[in-house]
Amino acid sequence: MEISDLQSLPLEIKNYLLDENTSSNNIKIIEKFYLNNQQVDFLMNLENKVILKNVSCIDFPKELEYIGSDLLDIRGLALEVAINIFWPIQDYLGNVDRLILRLGGKVPKAQHLPSLTLQQKTFPSLAKGTVDQLMAEYDDFSALRVSAKKIVNSEGHLVPPSLDNWIKDYVHYLGAGYHNSLQRAQYLAKSPNALGLADGERESLRCFLLSYDDKLPIQVENSEGVLKAELPQEKIEESAQVIDIERSIADLENNIRKLDQLLLPESFVLSEAGNDIYKVRDILWNAIGLSDKEKVLSCLKVLVSRKSLDSLIKEDSRFVSILKRFVGIRYGLALSVWFETNQDKLLARRLFLELILVDKLRMSETESAVAAFYLTSQWAQSGQVTYLDQKDGQLKWRNLQATKNQLSWLDN
Repeated sequence: MEISDLQSLPLEIKNYLLDENTSSNNIKIIEKFYLNNQQVDFLMNLENKVILKNVSCIDFPKELEYIGSDLLDIRGLALEVAINIFWPIQDYLGNVDRLILRLGGKVPKAQHLPSLTLQQKTFPSLAKGTVDQLMAEYDDFSALRVSAKKIVNSEGHLVPPSLDNWIKDYVHYLGAGYHNSLQRAQYLAKSPNALGLADGERESLRCFLLSYDDKLPIQVENSEGVLKAELPQEKIEESAQVIDIERSIADLENNIRKLDQLLLPESFVLSEAGNDIYKVRDILWNAIGLSDKEKVLSCLKVLVSRKSLDSLIKEDSRFVSILKRFVGIRYGLALSVWFETNQDKLLARRLFLELILVDKLRMSETESAVAAFYLTSQWAQSGQVTYLDQKDGQLKWRNLQATKNQLSWLDN
């Protein structure tokens, strides 16, 4: 659930959602019904829609039918959620008792959350924690100002420069999801609202956004309703070497322009493939064998723009075979077996692009990272497989770690 949505809920509902017992009940439901990652995401999103009242709880079972499995006990799953997740907030949602009865269940003993709407906790003069933690703990935190001047929202209206409005502007500018250091730097250097900030305000906002994305604790000072954030001393010492972010971004943009000029027109590649997107795979395969960097990158761009690269990674036996072998050599045989069931599309793209750009084309780390950033940026609302190292201003591949016979992101 987005922070802005969470903040719109009554305090008692917000606390209920953040409570460990609520998370534990969801985990028990997930394990009981053996839900896969996609089904878990669907269920969590649907629960959030009900709690935000975008979907009526009575309609919950009908919406749950789209979870994507003919073998799943939809009624049983809906009943578990109704009793263990929705029933404790029956006073807020309403009609949960009717939902339970419709599903053939027995309505439990009534539960009532204590009303906390009058027990407002205001932000003190100084506090430490992540943005999420501070928003959950202090009722007025998100409404406090981060800068002096008002900012323009997505609808073109002037709004107070509150932390909540800055985060909304940040998400509107970059899109929802995780944002890496390069994307944060682009926002702070290029977005219209950030351009009007004083240097101290910009650095404070950078700390807030870093905490928002990476869940990093920050120290926040409240001076007459204006917030100022800074990293803990140990983090400041770690990043003592300051780089010129704007120069790094300008260099990256220049490299991307050069790369874009190098590539063949999409129409040229499709013409060679007879306008058959599946034959582009054959052209790509042959180009890799010839180490034809220009044609390989051109084919990759076409596959990305036509939303066909993910299916190639999953379906084409030639590429699946060399990718599994690459993963097995790089991370161990057990990981090549795990890759067959991997559901993280961005991680699969990261491995595939590294295989092609670094292992097959022998591109340098900097050159391959720029190409990977360029290609990944073609996906709307996609995360990134690269990051800007703020210690040296270089674009680098996001790191992976092998734990419990599976790969996961080691975010930078």
